[in-house]
Amino acid sequence: MKIIYTMHALERIRQRKIPFEDILKCIESPGRVIVEHGMSKNIMKTNNNVLIVVLRREDDNIIVITAYRSSRVEKYLS
Repeated sequence: MKIIYTMHALERIRQRKIPFEDILKCIESPGRVIVEHGMSKNIMKTNNNVLIVVLRREDDNIIVITAYRSSRVEKYLS
């Protein structure tokens, strides 16, 4: 399975200083997955916040749309 990053995702990951290792961990073993409108929000707890990676699966590829952190842990993991 190949992971493809959109230009938007690469810009946001860089701006938000999210390590690619964290993105990969969140894709491979999320704490929760929310599926909406053909896309998945993979959610993983990190320290005092959560990392959300928005992606879609296309054939054998994973397309990363964006990634961000949130301090609203209860919202995403409850």
